[in-house]
Amino acid sequence: MRIALLSDIHGNSIALNAVLQDIAAQGGVDGYWILGDLVAIGPDPIGVMEQLTALPHAVFTRGNTDRYTVTGERPSPFETDVKQDLDLLPLYKEVNNCFAWTQGAITAAGYFEWLSNLELEHRHTLPNGIRCLGVHASPGRDDGSGVHPKSTQQELQTLVGGCGADIVFVGHTHASCDITVEDIRIVNLGSISNPI
Repeated sequence: MRIALLSDIHGNSIALNAVLQDIAAQGGVDGYWILGDLVAIGPDPIGVMEQLTALPHAVFTRGNTDRYTVTGERPSPFETDVKQDLDLLPLYKEVNNCFAWTQGAITAAGYFEWLSNLELEHRHTLPNGIRCLGVHASPGRDDGSGVHPKSTQQELQTLVGGCGADIVFVGHTHASCDITVEDIRIVNLGSISNPI
């Protein structure tokens, strides 16, 4: 069984299309795990949704920007931050406008409810008994510090300890890495869009 794991597309249909073409050129896959941050920030959330929802045997998890898009929550800077530092006002406006525009586009195209119903995690046990967990940032979370190459063993243990998986696939930080903490392998996929 071949599974393609993708994360952090961020409304970039050009980058997503390039990745999907590369997958096809390598012989295709049996299914897809899409680990969050699908539509916000980039210029073509609808093109991304059209491509993703057409994928056969795809499962999806929610990322923090997906949550921001459908709930009206926003990342920092927050209004209280701007009141303390007016230099943050342009960034505050940009962030809010970006998510409001994406929410409007998703709603107009009929994807709002679909995006609202994304699960926080996906679990699958392979035929050999290996337990896989796909999440956006870390088990039980779509945000937070996430996993990156400079994460300490203690930080990683705090993030994945007790998750009930042998392999945890994550995105969120846009920093690819493959790290083992105790008996849990953690693979950060990196990102399709907005590389660090």
